[in-house]
Amino acid sequence: MAQKTDIKLVLNEAYLPVLLDLLDRARSNIDILAYSFAIGSAKGILSTKNAPYKIAEKLVEVKKKYGKKISIRLYVEGLRETVTRNKTTVDFLEKAGIEIMYGSTHAKGFCVDNRYLLFGSTNLTNQSILKNYETNLLIDDPHTAQVFDQYFMHLWNGGHHGEIKLDSPMLADGDFKDVLIEMIDTAKTSLDFSIYFFIHSEIEKAFIRAAQRGIKISGFIHHHNSFALWYVRRTRDTAMRLIKAGITDLHFGPGHLFTHSKYLIKDEKEILLGTGNWLVEDVKIHPQLYIHLKNPKLARDLLKELKKQINDHRSVYNFAEK
Repeated sequence: MAQKTDIKLVLNEAYLPVLLDLLDRARSNIDILAYSFAIGSAKGILSTKNAPYKIAEKLVEVKKKYGKKISIRLYVEGLRETVTRNKTTVDFLEKAGIEIMYGSTHAKGFCVDNRYLLFGSTNLTNQSILKNYETNLLIDDPHTAQVFDQYFMHLWNGGHHGEIKLDSPMLADGDFKDVLIEMIDTAKTSLDFSIYFFIHSEIEKAFIRAAQRGIKISGFIHHHNSFALWYVRRTRDTAMRLIKAGITDLHFGPGHLFTHSKYLIKDEKEILLGTGNWLVEDVKIHPQLYIHLKNPKLARDLLKELKKQINDHRSVYNFAEK
């Protein structure tokens, strides 16, 4: 009899205890994809009191406990600006015998014992783990874990963006874009989303088409004034064009933390969740992973959290009031 897939939402600061518990359960292998894994500064100064250090410390502890009986591999971003902080972590982990491969990735997640997968938006930084709005899934399913590991091995062996197709429910690299647009175009009643950066005309036009069909649309969008301001401003421009097209139930997140989740909920029954922003470069250049699930309970639980976040920060910036 096939094992039933078990999926749990892992939100915001719940990520760290869930991950540490998952690593404690590991017995044979841990494969990790990480864009940013920062236990120290860009100058190489180690910090032993932050959340990423607790993760690195746990990995070292597990490796020392099981030695050659367990394989721990980290594929980490080595090209973009985060590489300087990643190197501090890599140096720490390599001393414990953990295998490291630098490359290009914005995908992130932990796959344990070919069965468990913790996957979603959280970067391994103190900001992301302890302060941001983040959305992850803890999945107990050998098939989904195997598909994640297929993508991991693709990158580990030198593969590049756009060179692999994955089995359902995972989507590699820019494949999420067409699925996202199809979900928008086939929605019957509602579309609800949370996104970090949104600068993509095809996706924008799909939302406008949905609004013209009478679909109820709500969105929670990242906003602040201190980092990646070009993307923040262009995302704001996207939101204002959606407003002019009649999509008024849109809201900015608070400026003191990042609204870093990336997902769409269709008709309160179906979700698309992953690591890629709705940007041309995240579709065409940067390696990503998404998961597409038709799971009404999960969709309703995620929608409940989204509505809470919007209500908690409705006074920060409600586009409809401007």
